[in-house]
Amino acid sequence: MRATRLPQFPATDRIIGDMNRLAFALLLAAGCARPAPPSYMQDAPRTEEDVRKILKEVEEELGKDFIVERQGEVFFFASNAGETSYDRCRRTVARMWDFLYADYLTTKPTKPIRIYLFKDKATYEAYCKKAYSKPPTTPYGFYMSCERKMVMNIATGTGTLAHELVHPLLAEDFPDVPSWFNEGFASLYEQSRQSLDGKMEGLVNWRLPSLQRALQRGEKISLRALTKTTTSEFYGDGSGLHYAIARYLCLYLQEKGKLTDFYKRFRKGFAEDKTGAAAIEAATGKKLDDLEAEWRKWVGTLKYED
Repeated sequence: MRATRLPQFPATDRIIGDMNRLAFALLLAAGCARPAPPSYMQDAPRTEEDVRKILKEVEEELGKDFIVERQGEVFFFASNAGETSYDRCRRTVARMWDFLYADYLTTKPTKPIRIYLFKDKATYEAYCKKAYSKPPTTPYGFYMSCERKMVMNIATGTGTLAHELVHPLLAEDFPDVPSWFNEGFASLYEQSRQSLDGKMEGLVNWRLPSLQRALQRGEKISLRALTKTTTSEFYGDGSGLHYAIARYLCLYLQEKGKLTDFYKRFRKGFAEDKTGAAAIEAATGKKLDDLEAEWRKWVGTLKYED
């Protein structure tokens, strides 16, 4: 891995990917069945009155224990985790925003995005039960796209926040992004650090051991097959392994200095290349099958310490 002198950001030990993704989809569906306030879907507030309306809406939903503030044009933060945690989360969002729009993304969101940060498991679960009439299927966090709202137990670390933030921003820039890259790219930042030149670098994380064991056991793993997965296939049986393959493919491309080029080629050529396989080959100059052989060896050299 490339070295850097800055400390790594806090990261979750376990992120959303290892749960039953189909069960989580039911939670999202339940949320989408609820009518959202009009302000969720309007353009970014243009007047102080617009801002006050949204802030009041959030305050009434969550209560007096929460800090509720606007950040930038579209983000509305709410946190009951205290000033220190709140400031750390604001900085994480600012860093990720600057990095993603410098190296990857072009189209920015125009509608408000709410970020709800709960101080612990108890308040996080209580909110989910109140809002969706059921407990969450993940102890970490999720993004409710139909409500443009991120909900998370921030006690698990800002890795959750970095992961979930990628989803709404990537959706604006690449609306048809397939699940394998959506989750592979987002999970890259579950554990990451910032280099001296402001770049965010994904690091080896807890997803590695399961991938290495699967490779050692000779399980059927194919990068080409991964890129062809539908949304239901990616989040269905074997989703944990799908996440690991996708993340470590993105990490491999990052380490080879090809991830940005791949992304731009994939987005631009999506009409002709809906899987991303051709974009990988164009960015790396290698046939996917040859690259997979090299990727497998590279994965075997990585080490993760819990």
